[in-house]
Amino acid sequence: MSDKLFFVVQGFLKYNAFSFGVKLRRVFYRPFFKSFGRNIQIQDGVTIKYPSEIELGDNIKIGQQSFFVGKGGLKIGSNTMIGAGTKIITSSHNFESINQPMTQQGLSFESIVIEEDVWFGFDVKVFGGSVIRKGCILGTNSLVNKKEFASYSIIGGTPAKLIRMRTDEKN
Repeated sequence: MSDKLFFVVQGFLKYNAFSFGVKLRRVFYRPFFKSFGRNIQIQDGVTIKYPSEIELGDNIKIGQQSFFVGKGGLKIGSNTMIGAGTKIITSSHNFESINQPMTQQGLSFESIVIEEDVWFGFDVKVFGGSVIRKGCILGTNSLVNKKEFASYSIIGGTPAKLIRMRTDEKN
């Protein structure tokens, strides 16, 4: 199905609140995605662009007012929690030529991979070329730009940096 048709469907369903809205989005959004796992919970106010290039695993929770661009490839693994206001953006404006206005230079796209069992705090930003490995935690307001973090990293800051590693031992 086309991404353009999805924008129309999204327009009708985006602001339906509570569990009823989550169920409606789960049913009507599914055919537009590259893959759409079981038990996906997309809260109200979430904006998604280019779902045909987005792969979602199972048991994913996406918080209110989040914004995703999938063009170029976006993969989100199972058992991932994405806090409200998160932006996951595969696109970037081109600006290399000084002889042409930036508004006329177009966009470029880089994929994003988010593995399973990842937790995003509120207002996290992840940009193209980033890889978030299994079991990572991203603190509120973190900004990840073209970086890769090892499995079980706790990440925070702008720009994001490693705070510490998760372990089975109590600290």
